[in-house]
Amino acid sequence: MTSEYESKEIKLTVDAAGIATDTSTGEVNDKSIWFKTRQWIRSVGAEELGIERIPEEMRTNQNPRDLFTIFFSANCNVATLALGFLGPTLFGLGWWDSFCCILFFNLFGAIFPALVARYGPKLGLRTMIIPRYCFGWWPAKALAILNCINQIGWAMVNAISGASVLYDVGDGDLPLAVAVLIVGICAVVMGLFGYKVLHLYDRYSWIVMLICFIIVAGFGAKHFINIPMGSGSLEASNVLSFSTSIIGFEIAWLPVAADYGVYMRETTKDRKSFWYAYGGFLSSQLFIELLGAAVGTLSVSKNSYFTDAYGARGIGGLIGASFGAYGKGARGFGKLIEVLLGLSCVAVITTNIYSLGLSVQMVTQKLLVVPRLVWSLIGSVIFLAAAMAGRDHLEEAMENFLLICAYWIVPFSTILLVEHFIWRRGYKYDVTAWNDRTKLPYGIAASIAWVVGTVLALLTMSQTWWVGPIAAGIGSSPYGTDISWILAFAATAVVYVPLRIWEQKQWHRFG
Repeated sequence: MTSEYESKEIKLTVDAAGIATDTSTGEVNDKSIWFKTRQWIRSVGAEELGIERIPEEMRTNQNPRDLFTIFFSANCNVATLALGFLGPTLFGLGWWDSFCCILFFNLFGAIFPALVARYGPKLGLRTMIIPRYCFGWWPAKALAILNCINQIGWAMVNAISGASVLYDVGDGDLPLAVAVLIVGICAVVMGLFGYKVLHLYDRYSWIVMLICFIIVAGFGAKHFINIPMGSGSLEASNVLSFSTSIIGFEIAWLPVAADYGVYMRETTKDRKSFWYAYGGFLSSQLFIELLGAAVGTLSVSKNSYFTDAYGARGIGGLIGASFGAYGKGARGFGKLIEVLLGLSCVAVITTNIYSLGLSVQMVTQKLLVVPRLVWSLIGSVIFLAAAMAGRDHLEEAMENFLLICAYWIVPFSTILLVEHFIWRRGYKYDVTAWNDRTKLPYGIAASIAWVVGTVLALLTMSQTWWVGPIAAGIGSSPYGTDISWILAFAATAVVYVPLRIWEQKQWHRFG
C-alpha cells in the first residue's frame, strides 16, 4: 500500500515501509542523505512517516484506552503541579477558590482536546492537517508555524518545571542549567523514536509518577494551609485570570490531540476515543493541579522553614521541605521521590518534540522530504537553549505562555469544531484531498473569524507586558481581568457561521 503526495516542487510516493520514491523517474536515490537517514531511522526502530495520511491497511489493533494512558502520563508531571501552584502563589487565591477553579474549568476545558482526539482514528490525519478543510492551504500553514512555536514553548516550560525539582535534590549545588539539560536530553532520546515508543512508555510511566505524587501529598498534608477564600471584584478578577491559565493549559493539547490515534482502526467508536481521551486529560490535570494548589499554600506558611525553602528553590524547595520537616531520613527518601518527579516531565516533552516535527513538515512541501525525526531533533536543540536561558523564571514563563496559548488556540479550536459539527458531521472529509490545495476551501471565512477572535482576545488580555484596554477596565486588579478566552470563543463562533455559509455559496465545489 502506498500513500501519495504531490506538488510542483516534489512528486513522491511513500510505501508502507516509508521509502520515498521519485514518481517522475520511478527510482529511489539511494545515495541521498535523506535516503540514508531514513534507512537509519528504520534500523533503530523509530517511526519514519510524518504528516502523510495513515491508510487503513497500515493501522493496527491498538486499543483506544491508549488515548487515556498517553494523555494521563503526559499530564502527570511537575508542570501540571506548577499550574495548580499558581492559584495561591501568583493569583492570590485561597484553597477553596483554587479548588473550584481547578474543578470547574478542567471539566469544561478537557472537552475540546478530547473531541479532536477522535479525528485520529477516523481520518488517519495528524491534527494540524485537519484545519486545511476549513482554513484552506495557506492559512493552515500559518497555524502550523504557530503550533511549532507552541510546542517549543511548552517543551521549554516543561523542562524548567522538571529541572526545578532536580535543583532541590542537589540543595542548590546542582546548577539549574544542568538540571534542565538532564531532563531535556532524556526526553529528546525518547521523543525521537516516535508514535510506538511514546505509547509504550506512557502505558506504564504514569504508575510510578502517580505513586510519587501520592507520597508527596501524604508527607505534605500535615503542613498544608487552608487559606481563606477572598471576595469582591479583586477576587473575581483573579479567578477569571486563573481560569484563563487553566483553559490555556487544557486547550494547548488541541493542536496535537489527534496525533496519537492515527494508527488505530477507523472502526474505533467515537465515544470510546472521546471518553478515554477526556478521562486522561481531566483526571490527571484535576488531581495533580489540586495537589499543586495545596503545595502552593506552603508559600505563606507561618513556619519559616517552608518560606525560606520557597524563597531559595521555588516549588522544588517546598516539595523538599515537605519531606525535610520529618527529619534527615525522610529528607533522603524525599530526594529519591524528587528525582523521579523531576523526570516526570519527560513524558510530556516527548509529545512536544514529536508533534513539533509534524508541524514543521506542513510549512512547505519541500520539508516533507526531510524525516520528522530530523525536525524533532532541530526543535529539541532550540527548546533546550531557550529553557536554559529562561531557567530562573518558571512562574513567569508559565503564566505568560499559558495565557498566550489561549489567545490564538481558542479561536482556532472554535472554528475547527464548529466546522465539524455543522458542516462535516459523520466525518464528511475528503481524505484524498489532504495535500491537494485545488480540492480545499479558500479559508476566507475561517481566516476572518480567527483574526476577529484573536484580536478580541488581545484586547481583553492581561499580561505583565501588555494589558488590553477592555481587560484594564474590568475589576479592581491593577493588572485588569483576563477574559480573553470567553469573548474569543463566543465572537469567533458568531462571526464564522454566517461567513462560512456565504463562502460555501460562493465556492460550493470546495465544500
